[in-house]
Amino acid sequence: MIALLLSLGLAHAAPEDIGAPRIGDAAIGPDPDGESLVDTWGELRLIASLPPDVRLDTDGNRLGQGFVLDSRFRGGLWIGNRKVRGVIEGDLLDGQIAGDPWDVPGDEDERGRDRIGPSGADDFDLRKAMVAARLGPVGLQAGVMTSHWGLGMVANDGNRDPVFGRNDFGDRVIRVRLATRPFQKGELPLSFLLAGDRVIEDEIGRWRPFAPEDERGVKAWQGIASTLWEPEKGATVGLYGVYRYQLEADGERRTDAGVIDAYTDWTGKVSGAQLRLAAEGATIFGRTDRVLTYNERDKLKVRSFGLTGLAELEKADFPLRGILRAGYASGDGVADDDTTHDFSFDRDFDAGMVAHDELRGAIDAAAYDQVGRPEHSGGAPEGAEVLVAEGAFAHASFLQPVLGIRPMDWLDVKLGATLHAATGPIAHPFTTTRNGGVPANHLGVPTDGYWMGTELNWSVLLGDVVLGPEKLGAKPALLLQGGHFVAGENYGGELVSLVTATGRLRW
Repeated sequence: MIALLLSLGLAHAAPEDIGAPRIGDAAIGPDPDGESLVDTWGELRLIASLPPDVRLDTDGNRLGQGFVLDSRFRGGLWIGNRKVRGVIEGDLLDGQIAGDPWDVPGDEDERGRDRIGPSGADDFDLRKAMVAARLGPVGLQAGVMTSHWGLGMVANDGNRDPVFGRNDFGDRVIRVRLATRPFQKGELPLSFLLAGDRVIEDEIGRWRPFAPEDERGVKAWQGIASTLWEPEKGATVGLYGVYRYQLEADGERRTDAGVIDAYTDWTGKVSGAQLRLAAEGATIFGRTDRVLTYNERDKLKVRSFGLTGLAELEKADFPLRGILRAGYASGDGVADDDTTHDFSFDRDFDAGMVAHDELRGAIDAAAYDQVGRPEHSGGAPEGAEVLVAEGAFAHASFLQPVLGIRPMDWLDVKLGATLHAATGPIAHPFTTTRNGGVPANHLGVPTDGYWMGTELNWSVLLGDVVLGPEKLGAKPALLLQGGHFVAGENYGGELVSLVTATGRLRW
């Protein structure tokens, strides 16, 4: 079964974002006197990892990666005044710099786990190169920018700290955007946004404009309309719609799809404690021949949906807090009809740190190599590249309770469990075909039911407090994390562990 993984880069029309660039989770506001401002920010990140070594397919390939160290430097500059401002941000030295690369065949990993050392243009990503201006009641933005909406289920800028794990991507677009709050004088907190995109990178494609013509990748355009309502402080309700047209690298296969996404977020006081409740749901519909099935050789209908939500409870001056997260991505019960129901969350959305990001990501990459080998077939079927989902949470569900302990400002400990289940038959594309269409896993063993396994997660954060003046201070931190996936029989029945140590400096 080849899954259609659609995730559309969208826009967040938060009121504070109208006419002002959004940096991470907070907007850098203009000087009320209209004087020019200059601000810089950045992060230097080093991650040391001890990945698992597990068998990935029936050919005996293993992940085969030992200790590895990877780096990333993210820096940005903001300059402007009350009416006009510009932003530039980019990632440098992004990839593995020392240690042992993985042994998964092929070179289809966007995180670069198959290589050590610099690799030219792939080590630099331009995230922002944009100007923003306020023209009366309308905010205008134009240029290269990142995209984020709600809880990051569909559009994710890769600039938010996950509960466990890491982020390595970020949806990037060339965008022209208009946003306004027309009823501000009447104190109706309702915002509207219109935008048009040329997609640079997201879940289902990457465009390389400076590569040779036959290596430039997909061509994708989007039209966006959204609205956001804030009825009271701490409460947000949003809705948007997107139309996307995509042309694959071969110049023939096309996707016409739309998405409707609803998001709500509320934070308030309950019995002296602070409670946050948030949820996001999206549905994708349209037609595509990016991938096809045995019984449908023209175009597939797309009918998929996803849901996620969270609840957080904490009390001031009390070191404990509780978090409960859940997610559901629809899956295909029938793989060979004329409709795909597979839904994928954004690659930077976290649902644990091993089951999907590490294990399934490696299995998918190995599967792409396996289905395309000459000794197995005459060639990889069209759309086989969709198998390489970079560990995105797809056609599955999860439930994640987490307990946080912060006894001091410079120490934060989290303990959690993530329960994983598929939402369609657990079927490896190569072994299932070899098994006559009867679902089988990556080891060639027939699967039964939808259970994937349970993951135990922990993290210890040291530091992450500002040193020096607030305006100029830096925030050094050391983050230790572990994930231990007790795989069910459908996923091989092994214990798969990943331990990482992240040193970072933010300013």
